[in-house]
Amino acid sequence: MNTKAFILAFMTILIWGSTFAAIRASLQGGYEAGHLVLVRYLIASGLFLLYAFWPKVKFRLPQKGDLLRIIILGWVGISVYHIGVTFGVQTITAGTAGMLIGAAPIFTAIIAIVVLKERLTLLGWIGLGVGFLGIIFITMGSAGPTFTLSSGAL
Repeated sequence: MNTKAFILAFMTILIWGSTFAAIRASLQGGYEAGHLVLVRYLIASGLFLLYAFWPKVKFRLPQKGDLLRIIILGWVGISVYHIGVTFGVQTITAGTAGMLIGAAPIFTAIIAIVVLKERLTLLGWIGLGVGFLGIIFITMGSAGPTFTLSSGAL
């Protein structure tokens, strides 16, 4: 395996894996959820600008017809995600948040079925059912003896 690819993949896993615990610690350390989202955006924007102005880095501007799609995907894929995770972690554990975000492929498959008219095999439908069952168990589980629906998981 390429050493550079391995290092970048390792860094990605390390950062992504620690995100939920860092959000939870930051919320308990005094940050408001909205402020934390803003700080995360500022850090990401600063790092992106640093990379963008790095010598010998060239970006190709998108075509005008793609701008609306890029804006919509950026809003849904980044803003809704960060806001949802940050506000959700106020009432659920970091581990639960990680498990629920790990269920994203389920929703990707559903979007592919609805929007792209993809067809799933029987095994695919069984996999979606098992995935949804897991989401339901994670969402409804609690630390106490009761079986309740957690608002943060939603």
